[in-house]
Amino acid sequence: MTRPSRPLLASVGAVLFLACLVLGAVVNHDPPSIDVWFVEAFRGEHDELLGRIIKPVTDVFGPALALALMVALVFGFGYFTGLGDGARAGVMVRAALVLGLSWAVVQLKGVFARTRPRVFPGESFPSGHVTAVTAVAVTTVVLIVWSGWKLARWLPSALAFIVLLAASCRVMLGVHYLTDVIGGVLGALGMGLLVAAAVWPSRVQNGHDGGVVSSREPS
Repeated sequence: MTRPSRPLLASVGAVLFLACLVLGAVVNHDPPSIDVWFVEAFRGEHDELLGRIIKPVTDVFGPALALALMVALVFGFGYFTGLGDGARAGVMVRAALVLGLSWAVVQLKGVFARTRPRVFPGESFPSGHVTAVTAVAVTTVVLIVWSGWKLARWLPSALAFIVLLAASCRVMLGVHYLTDVIGGVLGALGMGLLVAAAVWPSRVQNGHDGGVVSSREPS
């Protein structure tokens, strides 16, 4: 397959990550009116039926999902290394880098130290759950592409829905402002694209016969 332009991926990633930083700086001290509106709309819902319903959802679609994928990538690396398949083992390492570094955007919490909408441990911006789920989404896409399998048309939409679900749950539980979850998406997606551009392999696995096909851009 023809690989995407690495400069384009990196440029889009840089813009998105910069947007995350700018957003964090803008909303750090005084929440905008849209944040206040959502906080008031769902105030107290975390103790009601809605909160009890969505709490298990947010427990799954968050850091636990990212951790599970990282464990799977480590296992995959060991498995393919044992088979002597260095190419596929390398794909696992590249995917782990995308996942780990895009997930690490959550460390921006310490930079902005934004207060939560209600009493709850930790800082607010960016949302850790949304950062983790977005990192999983980006990693899933590049892992499939790098493995040489055809990307199903419905998969990006499904992954986007999962990210939206995680973001909605965090806002409805009152533990994040709307701009926190937006920042999580921007930051993790931006960093994921930046890392993917940096480590994009020159050759991509053929998912059907185990070989490799060239992914070099035509001259």
